[in-house]
Amino acid sequence: MTVLLLANVGNRDVILTDRNRLPEHQDPRWWDSPRRLGEEIAANLDHYAAAIELPLLHPTLDWLLNEQGVAPGDLQVVLFASDQPPHLTLERDWLKDTAPFAEVIRNLLEKRYKIPKRFIKRIEGSPADYANMLTYYMQTLSQIATNVSPDATVYLEVSGGTPAMSSMLIVAGVEVFGDRVHTLYQEQDARYPSEIGVAQQLFARKSRETLLGQIKLFAYNAALQTVEQSGRLIAPDNHRRDLLACLLRYADRRLAFDFRRARNALHSALALSIGNTQAQIRFWLRELQEPTIADNLSEVIHSAAIKLTLGEYADLVQRIFRFQEASFRYLAEQMGMQYSKGDEYLDESWRKSLPALDNYLRHYRRGQDGRTLAETDRDIEVGTTRSLNRFNLGAIVEYFVEHEPRWKHRRAVVDRLFSLSAVADLRNKGLSGHGFNGIGREDLEAALGDSADALLDLLRRIYTEIFDVPPGEDPYQAVNTLLVKIIEALA
Repeated sequence: MTVLLLANVGNRDVILTDRNRLPEHQDPRWWDSPRRLGEEIAANLDHYAAAIELPLLHPTLDWLLNEQGVAPGDLQVVLFASDQPPHLTLERDWLKDTAPFAEVIRNLLEKRYKIPKRFIKRIEGSPADYANMLTYYMQTLSQIATNVSPDATVYLEVSGGTPAMSSMLIVAGVEVFGDRVHTLYQEQDARYPSEIGVAQQLFARKSRETLLGQIKLFAYNAALQTVEQSGRLIAPDNHRRDLLACLLRYADRRLAFDFRRARNALHSALALSIGNTQAQIRFWLRELQEPTIADNLSEVIHSAAIKLTLGEYADLVQRIFRFQEASFRYLAEQMGMQYSKGDEYLDESWRKSLPALDNYLRHYRRGQDGRTLAETDRDIEVGTTRSLNRFNLGAIVEYFVEHEPRWKHRRAVVDRLFSLSAVADLRNKGLSGHGFNGIGREDLEAALGDSADALLDLLRRIYTEIFDVPPGEDPYQAVNTLLVKIIEALA
């Protein structure tokens, strides 16, 4: 009788116990790449064979062949491995692909286990994308099903691969093969794999792990999709599942400064909550009801910290741009600046009513990069007939700290605000401004003249000096703590 083993290949599926056999390389981490290591072993298998272990697949094969009595000739093994196109994939992701490991395993299946029927199915798209993996497995398993006996026993080995590969193989496997499916999972250091009677149990655990990982990375929209797609397994209780979805929707919208929809999500969550959770939600609602400029700038700082952590530097410099402009605007208002046509334009009659200010703006001595002009540089005339921006707002503020004694105490914080100019200018060179330049950490640090971490310290210091209090509690850490508490209670 045919036995079909469907196994994901991850970056832990092939281990070389004697790495001294590898060629020397000047980069000590060169062989950490599954693709490089797999290609080297596959090309010289006889040299490495004695030092190769299959820590996840070997216990399964041992169990099937020796404990279950499956004959090697009756066992058909299909290996699923990632193999993304190099010209369309980031190199770091391409180097993680496991297709070369699958080649090594396929050869060892014959050499060690005498299994003649062994096949590799390559995953060309992202192995971490749930939608991609579900589509791939549904199509591929359906094709495989047409070539095996209807009474074949099917085993899913889901220990290796990405969470998306594992969970979607289970979902598609149950969908295509029905009650013929047996799900195997290899716990660390266990002699044989565990057979999980209800595939959904493992799927639920892996889905929760995935959900927790997404929350840790502040990927609230992706986490919301996970809840919507796998919610009944993550949280069988409709009440808690709906509460999770509402809180994730709130966090996602708040991080996008979409406070109206964030409040709507909180109102929905409020009806599903009790006790301390309800009190926390009411607190967030009050925060977002009528945020002040101080509230908004505190929010900018907390979201900037997230963008820095995630390496999303283009989004980060947009926040620096907004922080600098809004801070200058706030200080200018405190110093008496008057508007015309709402708050977009300066009241020109107010400017002209202050001849010293008008003259100062006609002969300004600081450039767009925030640096004082050299003696040989020509004066800059600061225009204010068009909409206000961080340059002319900064010039107005600087006039007051230089010429009005009661504002001289703001000199230091204004200088610190100007030190953000070069970083804020990066925004104008990128997609959100007027160009197509990418922005990296190196660009950020070169513009600041200091480390990226120092940028966050600078923002907090400026905020504290302007408002005489530090930024408020980080709302994203707070919502993450609550989400984790709810999810861990479901396990």
